[in-house]
Amino acid sequence: MINKRVTTLLGSSLLSLSISLAAQAQNSDSFIIDDIRIDGLQRISPGVMFGLLPISVGDQMQPGMAGQIIRSVTESQYFEEIEVAREGDVLLITVLERPSVSEINISGNDVLETEDILNNMREAEIYEGGIFTRSTLEAISQGIQEVYSSRGRYGTTVDIEVTEQPRNRVAIDMTVNEGEESRIQGVNIVGNQTYQSDELKDLMELGTKPWWLPLSRRDRYSREQLEGDLENLTSYYLDNGYARFNIDSTPVAITPDNEDIYITINVSEGQQYQISNVDLVGDLVNAESLLRAYTLVGPGQSFSQALITASEEYMTQILGNLGYAFATVEGVPEINDEDQTVEVIFYVDPGARTYVNRINYAGNLSTADDVLRREMRQLESAPASSQQIELSKVRLERLGYFSTVEVDTVEVPGTTDQIDVNFDVQEQSFGSVSFSVGSGGGGNWFIATDLQAENFLGTGKTVSVGLNRSYYSSSANFSYVDPYYTPDGVSRGFSVYAQKQDGFLNVSSFSTTSYGAAVNFAYPISEIEQIGFNFGFGHTELSAYGSSAQEIRRSPTLFDGVDRYIISEANTNPWNGPLSDAVTAPLSDLPEEYKYQTGAPGFIDKYGREFDNFTFSTNWIRNTLNRGQLATRGTFQQAQFEFSVPGSDLEYYRLTYNADYYKPLFGDDWVFHLRGNLGYGDGYGDTDELPFFQNFFAGGLTFNGVVRGFEENSLGPQSTPPVVLETGFTELATDENGNVLVGESGHANSFVRDSGAYLTVPVPDANGDPLLDENGNPVLQLATTTYQFDRDRDNFGGNFVTAGSMELLFPLPFVTDRSRVRSSVFFDVGNVFSTDCTTQQSLERNCSDFSIDELRYSVGVGVTYLSPFGPLTFYLAKPFTRGEEDDTKSFDFTIGAGF
Repeated sequence: MINKRVTTLLGSSLLSLSISLAAQAQNSDSFIIDDIRIDGLQRISPGVMFGLLPISVGDQMQPGMAGQIIRSVTESQYFEEIEVAREGDVLLITVLERPSVSEINISGNDVLETEDILNNMREAEIYEGGIFTRSTLEAISQGIQEVYSSRGRYGTTVDIEVTEQPRNRVAIDMTVNEGEESRIQGVNIVGNQTYQSDELKDLMELGTKPWWLPLSRRDRYSREQLEGDLENLTSYYLDNGYARFNIDSTPVAITPDNEDIYITINVSEGQQYQISNVDLVGDLVNAESLLRAYTLVGPGQSFSQALITASEEYMTQILGNLGYAFATVEGVPEINDEDQTVEVIFYVDPGARTYVNRINYAGNLSTADDVLRREMRQLESAPASSQQIELSKVRLERLGYFSTVEVDTVEVPGTTDQIDVNFDVQEQSFGSVSFSVGSGGGGNWFIATDLQAENFLGTGKTVSVGLNRSYYSSSANFSYVDPYYTPDGVSRGFSVYAQKQDGFLNVSSFSTTSYGAAVNFAYPISEIEQIGFNFGFGHTELSAYGSSAQEIRRSPTLFDGVDRYIISEANTNPWNGPLSDAVTAPLSDLPEEYKYQTGAPGFIDKYGREFDNFTFSTNWIRNTLNRGQLATRGTFQQAQFEFSVPGSDLEYYRLTYNADYYKPLFGDDWVFHLRGNLGYGDGYGDTDELPFFQNFFAGGLTFNGVVRGFEENSLGPQSTPPVVLETGFTELATDENGNVLVGESGHANSFVRDSGAYLTVPVPDANGDPLLDENGNPVLQLATTTYQFDRDRDNFGGNFVTAGSMELLFPLPFVTDRSRVRSSVFFDVGNVFSTDCTTQQSLERNCSDFSIDELRYSVGVGVTYLSPFGPLTFYLAKPFTRGEEDDTKSFDFTIGAGF
């Protein structure tokens, strides 16, 4: 930043006495130096001083050598004065050391950081503890003023005060008066004829400030920025055929008050040139046709320096892929001014073919070298390939274990054809660990622990362990995946699980007891694709309650132990007739059609309660993402087909497809992201529907149906509340002799039995009047009521899901490590549908087949942070379409899921 200007100051610092003594020593007779004595040293050690002398004890002192001694010692800049004298055969050297800098204080600077000023002073050898040189300090002052001037602050002054301190030390106090920034009031381009000035000014960062952008800094002058703008203008002309374009001068005028700046750019456009011929010369290593295929310029095209530069880069990369790591390609335009043509000659120098000596790794503190080495596509002792080295870097990034991966190639010392490839990685969280224990009161205790390690103990293997226990659920699971079961990248994994879950006070309540195991394999079919297979077995037992939804079990159903129905209620009021007990009859006497056993059968009614299923699934994955976590470019696609093997207790299949697309807009900070999820399932053979416990869900951050702004799993078809038979009847109270007990009012004492008999209601005829039997008595049927614990119905899921999201990823301010933090604004859409809606669901309008009108939409902002305990995701969302039964959730956060 500040030019280093150091000059040797002797002048007044060298006393006339030393000069005369030097002259006298030059004219005296020579002698053999018996000893050298140095006086005046304070900080400089004698060893350093003797190292500066061009002579030593035992040498012969010749005429003229005193001047050499003075010059040699003076060049070190350690000393202010030097005297050389002789006492017999002893050479006497007396010195006066320059002062040292004890402290440096800088004030008044805002534009330039104090650290930057101190660093540049250190480059000029002015620093605390160093030697003080006033001439260097003055050069620093001038350099600081020049830096401020280059940033449009022409009125900057620098005041320096040097204070002498004891023990030959000085303190430096520097006060900077930065002044005001000068503003650009005009930019004038002179000499342009082909392009309008306004068009050229649009290529520049500097210029006058637009009136509609009051906070713009476009009018803040910077010499570096002006140079960049001039390069933009030059490139624009050269890329459009003007091979002789030149910027003649760029005078910058400043008003006397240093407030306004006017910039003039004088240009010479010249004529537009065409390319007449393209030739390749040099050692083309038998790859001329391949190199020409990547040459972007050809005869008849307008001259373009940008295309020439791009061709150089492509050909250099091709040669690098062929093993010539130090290849150079230079495109030289030979201009013919007579016919305005340019012949482009590419000079190719492949250098020696390069081989990889060693591949080294740094930064992997937890991850074993073997985990990185097996991702290498560039091998040791093989020809170095730029393509294979870059592919190796990409594969490390896709692992998801590292936040950054840097690669560098270094020439092996003493060789011309070998390089070392050095990978430097920075590890990040590649799993999650959680443990919790507590109580909700009333015995609602729980204990839970989960471990998800995608790089278990640095081995590259994935291990997941979970143990959970609460008053309503118990589960245990374990899974293991070895991504390199074979050296060629075939992965193998297995999992086992056991779970028991009970549901209470839930409209679609049921309980399950299940256990199972699975083994899976995945085979790479290319660098970016793999196909996998999974074989599994699962045992499931279903239990339903009286409150279970009609889709799970037909309702109403008879209760165990209740085998009578009421013919007439008890009479406790003597004014209504004789006091009498309720009259009941055996349930077997009631015709079947009046027992309400004709409701549509539920899943349990059709398929039973206990199932053994063997499943097989295959999946295809194509991954070009640049990172395993929080990617910023590339695509990811996954398609899976899962089905239960014919002969299983339940026969069904499921198809899913998930895709992500990332497109950087401005570097890797501003990124456009599209995501889509599709899923469909159904039964086959003896199973007419997808089992309800295999349904898809949507809402919140559900894997197959992300629609933020709604409760987790809350969208789509809902369950139908069950119809429940009513029981209980009034019974008269009697004494020990069987006599009815009567109160003072004359009413019989009674009590209500909660069970023991079903309540009844008359069966209506076609007109709505009670239907009578042959004896004229009303025909009875069992009474029912709809059971619903609260107004909200539970989501039941469906066999078809569609969801998508459109996001703009943007950087958060003040966040330096953006590989661990992602923020976005998003638009989500999706819902769950069913192609097997029951009649009751359709009547109650809580289930529908796919319809665009039924899609749900939301907008919001979200943040994901890769914490040491796994991804933490927060979002704020606002739904702008919703159904009457939809449950919304404006804010949510999760652990272990990202977007």
